[in-house]
Amino acid sequence: MKISRLFFILLLVFAILWMLHARLLGKAVEPVLEKLLTDAFDMPVHVEGMKIYPVFSRVTVQKIEFLNPPGFRRRDQFTAKGITLELDLRVLKNKFIRIRRAHFKEVVFAIESYMTSQGSRTNVWHWYHHMGLDEEDAPLPPRAMPHPENIGEDSWRVRIDRLDLENGTIIFDDRREPEEQRWIFERIKGYWTGFDFLSDYVSPTFTETIQVEATFGSNPPALFKGGGQCQFADGDNFNVRTEITGGSIAEYNFLAEGIFGEVEKGTFDLKSHLVCVESDLKSEHQLTLRSMKLTAPTATQKILKYPMDAIRFLLENEKTVELNIKVDGYIGDPKFRLFSAFTQALQKALVYKAKAGLAGTVKLAASAPVQVKSGLSRLGEILTEPFAGHNGSNGTQTDENEKNV
Repeated sequence: MKISRLFFILLLVFAILWMLHARLLGKAVEPVLEKLLTDAFDMPVHVEGMKIYPVFSRVTVQKIEFLNPPGFRRRDQFTAKGITLELDLRVLKNKFIRIRRAHFKEVVFAIESYMTSQGSRTNVWHWYHHMGLDEEDAPLPPRAMPHPENIGEDSWRVRIDRLDLENGTIIFDDRREPEEQRWIFERIKGYWTGFDFLSDYVSPTFTETIQVEATFGSNPPALFKGGGQCQFADGDNFNVRTEITGGSIAEYNFLAEGIFGEVEKGTFDLKSHLVCVESDLKSEHQLTLRSMKLTAPTATQKILKYPMDAIRFLLENEKTVELNIKVDGYIGDPKFRLFSAFTQALQKALVYKAKAGLAGTVKLAASAPVQVKSGLSRLGEILTEPFAGHNGSNGTQTDENEKNV
């Protein structure tokens, strides 16, 4: 009995010393990692509770924060908790940082935009620009595929075999509008595989796969699903399909802003297919509006006398209204605004649908009034602003981009 008790005590002491050893190693690395990340992103970075287990090739972190630079309202742009990294330490000697698996219990990613005297400013674009990711690099000459363990390479390589997320949140705060808008994707779960970056090599095929599920809105929460192939290690390259099902138009009533009356009820679905190769985007979207009901127009709205009766009649009397929208453009051009292109295509599709459905019954102007254009523009911002990742100097498209809508 005494021997077993002594063995248990020794085992406990060994475990405590092992945990302290792991924490001491992590505490020594924390400030170095904070400085490296702060310099890389031009944003203050804090790391808490790091533990390093060399024997098991494992690193855990309680919390890591990327803080917004001055000018943004929210303190943090990115916060992750409960991080576990499983490493392959054998290949470090080959200038190869390989993460076999990364697991995040909780993540919050907050995108924020506001206006300055120089134009629109977004926190994502801040670090994207600082890291030089917006610069046009000369095409790399053809070369053989690198060794799987990076043997013989002069450049450092970073690979994440698989990243799993349990509970994520994406917040988009747009402070550029008179009435600030906020959209939140919550309960995000999914995975990302195959990220592989080597500075002097570009893979001829997409090696990354991403798949996520989430909720969107709260009245009631809509379901969001998205996934496909991507190549973010080499820039803006992706081939993804996304879908929002059961979104509440009453909650996001800006979709019908400018139409006579307020939205009392109605839902929307959106299916999108986006293909982008070297920042050249081709995308198709199907927007479905269901069971819309509007309140009676006010006296002020009646005085405006805008020719929107046909669109309002269509939305209220058709149980299902489907709109097909196509948006092409070069997202590497600072003047290209993806949500603006989406908005223009949405306006044209809505007007065309109303004219086709009510031809000979109600006269409809060839283009929608400013009030409607302003309202419909909000849909594009929710769903496409994060894809663009940056904002142009004046928020407008070039004539060539408008032709592509």
